[in-house]
Amino acid sequence: MRSLLILISYILVSVFTLNAQIMPDREYVPGGGRTPAQQEGHTDDHHHDHDHDHDHSSGPRPQAVEHKITNWFLKDLGTVKDTVPIDTLSQGFQIHNPANRAAIANVQLGNIGAPWQPAMVSKMPLYSRFLFADNLRSFFTEPEEWRYYNTRTPYTNLYYQYAAPKRRSEEVVGVLFTQNVNKRWNVGFDYQLISSIGRYEAQQVENRHFRFFSSYNGQRYQVHGSYVYNKTDQLENAGIEDDDYVLNPQRYDYDEKENIPIRFYDASNRIDNHQIYVNQALNIGNITVSRREGERVELPVGTAIHTFHLDRNRRKHRIENLRNYLSPNEPFFYDNIYIDTTKTRDYLYYTSIKNTFQLRFNEEANPLLQFGLRAFITNEVEQFTFPAMPEVEGTFTTSPEYLSEEEQLTSTLIGGQIFKNLGESFRWNAGMRLYFQGYRTGDTEITGAMNSHFRLANDTAGIYADGGLYLVSPGFFESRYTSNHFIWDERFDQVKTLRLGGAVKIPTRKFELSAETRLINDYFYWDQNAMPTQSGSFLRAIEFRLFKHFNLGNFHNHNTILYQLTSNSELMPLPEWSLYSSLYYQNTLFDVLFVQLGFDLRYNTRWYSPAYMPATGQFYAQRQRKTGDYPYVDLFLNMQLKRARIFIKMDHINQGYPSNDYFHTLNYPANPRAIRFGLSWNFYD
Repeated sequence: MRSLLILISYILVSVFTLNAQIMPDREYVPGGGRTPAQQEGHTDDHHHDHDHDHDHSSGPRPQAVEHKITNWFLKDLGTVKDTVPIDTLSQGFQIHNPANRAAIANVQLGNIGAPWQPAMVSKMPLYSRFLFADNLRSFFTEPEEWRYYNTRTPYTNLYYQYAAPKRRSEEVVGVLFTQNVNKRWNVGFDYQLISSIGRYEAQQVENRHFRFFSSYNGQRYQVHGSYVYNKTDQLENAGIEDDDYVLNPQRYDYDEKENIPIRFYDASNRIDNHQIYVNQALNIGNITVSRREGERVELPVGTAIHTFHLDRNRRKHRIENLRNYLSPNEPFFYDNIYIDTTKTRDYLYYTSIKNTFQLRFNEEANPLLQFGLRAFITNEVEQFTFPAMPEVEGTFTTSPEYLSEEEQLTSTLIGGQIFKNLGESFRWNAGMRLYFQGYRTGDTEITGAMNSHFRLANDTAGIYADGGLYLVSPGFFESRYTSNHFIWDERFDQVKTLRLGGAVKIPTRKFELSAETRLINDYFYWDQNAMPTQSGSFLRAIEFRLFKHFNLGNFHNHNTILYQLTSNSELMPLPEWSLYSSLYYQNTLFDVLFVQLGFDLRYNTRWYSPAYMPATGQFYAQRQRKTGDYPYVDLFLNMQLKRARIFIKMDHINQGYPSNDYFHTLNYPANPRAIRFGLSWNFYD
């Protein structure tokens, strides 16, 4: 870790030195903001170095450049810039775990960076991109989650997080740097590292993410590009041997959690991912439209867009010495050994090459119907390489001759959307996409959404609704796979899902009520043998979520309550009630130091949380025992001093109270009590 920090420091110094040579002192106008909504998504920082205040050199002083950053995501296959502000708030900064940030109800393995899965109806994925990375979704992000920037001055964010004790430490490092070459062209990189030894034996995680990105926003031509490398490397201990070691520790002589026996000491999963993404847009035609107060602006009639996305994945699951775990007196963890009795060596490759062509017409160019529209066609070529049964079998002491199978599949879809994004009180969209060629032929998606604002007494309320009908075929690896411990070859039907959701928000009252329901036929899931299967029964699930922020003077209380029902808890297990509450005191000390002192509480009612299978990286149904009905309490202190945010917290401060049943799922207890701190620091020069 020390060498890594030295390397990062060297890179930053080099970049800043280069910046001083190529960036003259001039004010840039962001090229990314082309709509009023985009112009709002920026961060201004008027703090300047105090050294400048004491500069007594002769001659006129140059005017300081205002720090302004615009940043956005590319949505709807790269046709919409969804601009968001830079995160500089302290509220929620202490929530360090990506699983807890994304879903208040979830199932996880305890260690940061390890696989996890949401346990909320509204968070249930409708598609699988790459089966073996689905439960690492916070690390293997999609192009629509990648930020692009436009800055007047160079922008750097440094992030560091550490959790004790040293022999079992968790560390997170993040470096983001971006700057403009000129007012339209931006470049930058984002680096993240999660390095966690784990509080239990053979639980180590080392995840790395690197993204180089660049964007150019001209009057007629725009291009966004990214190169991404992700690596997750994790030891898989398959959980502790017996939950009773944690439930009743007084019966055993294990003074430290890392001494508790586990199932595997040398099993591991590693995924390497390379992505290249390029989105190009060319504006077509011109039209002059009138806006507020007689303002007249020139806009393109439409935009032609091409998107290229290359996604290359390699996964390997290894157990170095199977003979260490084979005993005539005790059953082996896996029911089967198909290929090699000496070791497990499951390698597979997956490559996706996707091209999308779109034509988008702006709604202001359609004065008759007053809505915009877009049409697109996407072609995807997928290549699969995975283990095959050997022709020359091995023995108990020798390995077989390994073989592999290859498969290439193509699919093509067409789609379209009509939308109305302009207007203060009512916006809507409706779209459809249909696969008409390839192995996904017949897969269909019909979606719609609307949002509106209206007066409610002295407040302004917002109402939102969206939904869709989805006919989705399970992916290739869900249907066919060969490995040392699992083999399946199935022909699954399309999963048919009707999704309906809505919400009411009253920002002035700090209140939100939302609901979502799923009606599913031919539901795909992982059964109690950790095998993929499909249910012929009709499933119904519904979620209600209530958020309310109370404050009394300097005391604040954020509350989210979740209530869920499912028609078949064996196939789709969900906690009935979930709660997240954050209570803290907030103040500014000495007019410069912003502080929040309080605690977070998380709670789920008891439920059969899905168990975890290391060989496939999937969570699967289990009926052995329930988890939950245990509160997790974290004590935290947030501080913000100008551009630096700091948190100090005691994780799981109530460990062992009211019981020792602090398990996320079967055989995977939560991490014990620990001290943690984190730092995020923004630099604008």
